[in-house]
Formats: sequence, structure tokens, C-alpha cells
Amino acid sequence: MSRPKKTTVQIESMQKQILDTALCILQEQGPEAITSRAVAARLGVAHMSLYTYFENQAAILSALSQREMAKWRSQEQSFQKRAETEDIALVVKDLLSFYVTFASENPNLYRMAWVMPEAGLESLEENRQRTRNTVGNLAFLLKIGMEQSVFIKRDPFLAAAVVLAMVNTPSILFHNGRLVDPILRDRMIEETLTAGMLYLANPGDSAEGS
Repeated sequence: MSRPKKTTVQIESMQKQILDTALCILQEQGPEAITSRAVAARLGVAHMSLYTYFENQAAILSALSQREMAKWRSQEQSFQKRAETEDIALVVKDLLSFYVTFASENPNLYRMAWVMPEAGLESLEENRQRTRNTVGNLAFLLKIGMEQSVFIKRDPFLAAAVVLAMVNTPSILFHNGRLVDPILRDRMIEETLTAGMLYLANPGDSAEGS
């Protein structure tokens, strides 16, 4: 007797479990540890059974990448929504802090995104496009601040790239092993956040407010 066909709900539920498990392995051990056998072992199923839900191991990694990057984009877009009603300088500072917090709370995802993308779940072109989108999202907010004279007027995309480079450097150095002291890393992050906001600030605006 053939097994009853799984419903769409059952399939989607199991796909979520597989991706959640793969994410746990990623966070704990890094991308190289994600294999169909490792995922199946954690779920307590035969590894071949995973291919009922995904075509192969590469499909699991691709689906995980798409899901996690969708979360990243959603978070970034939430700051654009905030910019409609909130102080733009605060929104930008909170966005930069979000990147810093993401690096701290998701070290392996961050390492793949910013330190060694060649070891990650995305293709190099996908990684480049995500980076362009990240810079572009910040540039969108900076342009609003420039139009409001909160930020000094300059090329928004270039300014976004400069500020992202500033605030990301301590985390990049830490995750590639060139900076080993987490306390020093955190102090550097505080300084670069302050320096980044000063780089953006319109001196005339601060003078008017004094």
C-alpha cells in the first residue's frame, strides 16, 4: 500500500523545520557544517527523506539563504517606514546600530555576508547585489536627511558606503581574526558610530539648533 500523499501544510511545515534546523547548525558551527546528514540527524530522520521536501542539499542552502535575506530586507525596509514620521538622524543611527547588533547576535551569518561571502549560502553575485541594496537603502535615508538639511549634502550612495565601511570595520576585523579583543571591538564600534554620525551631520543645522 502506498503512503498517503502529504498535504501542502505538512510539506510546508517540514520545510520550515528543515530550514530552522539548518539555521541552528549555521549559527552554531558555520556554513561548512550544514549537510543533509547533519540536518537529518538533528531532526531524527533519514537524510534521504529530506529530498522529499527539497531537491538536493544545494536547494536547502538556497532556500535558507533566501529566507534569511528576506528577513534582512524586511528589517531594512522598516527603517524607511520610520523615516516618514521620525527624526531622520535617529532613524539612521538606529539602522547603523541594527547592523552592529546583527553582527553580534548572528556572527556566522554576518561573517558570510561581510567577511567571507565565498563561504556563504549566497552566490557571489547575490552577495554583491545584497550589498548594493544595503548601501542603497542607507543612501535613501541619507538623501532624506540631506533634503531636510540634517545631513551635509554630498553623493548619498558614496556617503552611505563610507559610513557602512566605518561602522563595519571593527566587526570585520574581529571576525577575520585580526582583532581578538571583544572589549576593544565594542569600544571601536561606539567610536565609529559617533564618527559616522559626525561625518553625516550638517554643521549649519547643529549651529541653528544651538
